[in-house]
Amino acid sequence: MADYKLIFTPEAREDVKTAEKYYNGQLLGLGRRFKNDVKLQLLLLKHNPFTRAVRYDNVRFALLDNFPYSIHYTIGETEIVIYAVICDYRNPAQYWVHGDKYE
Repeated sequence: MADYKLIFTPEAREDVKTAEKYYNGQLLGLGRRFKNDVKLQLLLLKHNPFTRAVRYDNVRFALLDNFPYSIHYTIGETEIVIYAVICDYRNPAQYWVHGDKYE
């Protein structure tokens, strides 16, 4: 089977940028390590997105290896839609309201 195409919502892109900026503020280069951790998980998902269980409303999530973040996504026929990359210390119920993200 061919790899799935990744589609990011604008919010998911912003999540990664915000976290990368935060980690760079903590330690120079740490943001790059965060982004590389995200990229690794995305590469794994492209090859086989079904390795993660459905958690809520048909949304699956992949945990990062070295940071307390998870990638929230759904699977289509040929694409994976990335909805959010959020810190696991946050309550998803406080992050999402009726499918809409809020901060």
